[in-house]
Amino acid sequence: MKYISFIDQLGLDIESLSNIDSNGIIKLQKQLKAKAMLGDANNLGEVAHLIEKLKDDTTRQSYVFIEKHDWLKQLISGNHKAIKQAEIEVDTSLITNEEDLKYFLAPFLKDNLKVFLSDTLNKGKYVLLLKVLDHNYLFSEENNQLVINFLKARLNYAAVYLREKRLNDKEHPVAFITNKVFINCLNQYPDNFNQEIQELNSEVIDIYNSKRRNVDNQQFRFAAKAMVAFSVLETSNFFLAETLKSNANIAREYTYPSRSSRKTGSGFGGWSAFVIIMIVIRIIFWVSKDSKKSNYDYINGSNYSSQPIYNDAFQRKLDSLRTLHSVDDILNVEETVIESTESTETEPNYDRFKLADHTKFIYTLKRKVERKNVDKDGYIKHLDPFSNPYPKTFTVIPHKTEDIDNSLVKITNRTKEDLIVFRLTNGIDQSLYIPKNQSTFAKISDQDSLVFYTGRHFVSTKFSHFIEDTDLSNMLVVNKENDIPNSEISIYPFKDKISKINSSSSNKILIDTTRVEQIKAKNLNLKPLSINKLYTDYYNRKYRR
Repeated sequence: MKYISFIDQLGLDIESLSNIDSNGIIKLQKQLKAKAMLGDANNLGEVAHLIEKLKDDTTRQSYVFIEKHDWLKQLISGNHKAIKQAEIEVDTSLITNEEDLKYFLAPFLKDNLKVFLSDTLNKGKYVLLLKVLDHNYLFSEENNQLVINFLKARLNYAAVYLREKRLNDKEHPVAFITNKVFINCLNQYPDNFNQEIQELNSEVIDIYNSKRRNVDNQQFRFAAKAMVAFSVLETSNFFLAETLKSNANIAREYTYPSRSSRKTGSGFGGWSAFVIIMIVIRIIFWVSKDSKKSNYDYINGSNYSSQPIYNDAFQRKLDSLRTLHSVDDILNVEETVIESTESTETEPNYDRFKLADHTKFIYTLKRKVERKNVDKDGYIKHLDPFSNPYPKTFTVIPHKTEDIDNSLVKITNRTKEDLIVFRLTNGIDQSLYIPKNQSTFAKISDQDSLVFYTGRHFVSTKFSHFIEDTDLSNMLVVNKENDIPNSEISIYPFKDKISKINSSSSNKILIDTTRVEQIKAKNLNLKPLSINKLYTDYYNRKYRR
């Protein structure tokens, strides 16, 4: 089923389409009959049926949304080859009801997505593919599953291709597994490809091992590139992620053009380090398996557990390995703020730790995000969905699974990351963890201040925080003056805002890139405030009296 455009078929403009009424629909029907009499309409019945549907507001809004997004129109019209990747953006302000829009798009996408996926992947247009999949919140559940099944099939095909040693013939059919952008396409559907990547990684390592004596061998280099690409896979399986990253660190040097001084893979180099690391990990497995005091589930080396439970000794060993292979510099935050996730509810005076003013904490968190400053001395902590990630100094935001009396605000996490919502209000401030692609109904009052913090892998330290792909919104003041029911806040992926500034000291144009939130509010207003300015005022009040 291909999308039919009224603008292309009947010469209607977007403004007319947006405001069309019953008289306009009658006029379109007459225009269509005139075209039919001239023999200028091959799909008369279909177009006439679609014109009749324009009486429905939701249908009309869906048509307007498509016409204002050329790339989407081309995709569902079967004209995906005309899509320009620079134009792939979504104006979320045009989405009045996301579920209705997904329902409208579903049949068009179902018939055109697979052709687009196959053609784009075969031609190596990975950035184009990623940009389209980045907006998969427009896809129905069925169409998202179609994409997942397609990508799984390609990964399985690649594993069989390598297993049958067809890489000797040509690399092109499976070249996509060496591309980080393609792996990032998989990241649009986190944890859906763990098993396929694990099996494919085994085939890649077999090639790497068998060819390692000649580092100039093309197949060896192909395997090294694949191992490096796999390292960007985003998975909640901590052990799988660490294994892929460790392999990538070893293989990375072999992805560059060879030097004349490197003739073979012998000697104490990357391969030797790889062997040592694998022996250490295997010993840890043996020791932990035999220990009578072990309180974690046994992990089979060929089958990564999705949520392994480690005892303290084993966790410390993993932490030391992770620190050993880290290449990130640790930057000191100017302000030291103790904000642990460890609950101290059993201690006396527990409530004395809870704060009514988190300005300093929010500012310090903002600095961490800007500097990409992470703490390596903590451990990755599993957060229960809709829990309070900071029980020591925040209370949990009151929330429910449904809003019976229309008094709550629906908060939806569309960022493709995990989300923490901070509610700064009169009294003790509050926080709430919302997993990716989930929503809840929360108590939000007029004049509350909200901050949205996104990222992956929440680490518990003196200042607990996400350690990957972090973003922090402005502080947003809620205005619910009219107290309209069915209020919603949807948080979409942050994006780069590029500004060009003329230099005052030269003729150069300076490029400034900042991260900005994309937040859509329904039946309430959000007024942004500068966290920097708020902290300056806070500092002056507290320290410069």
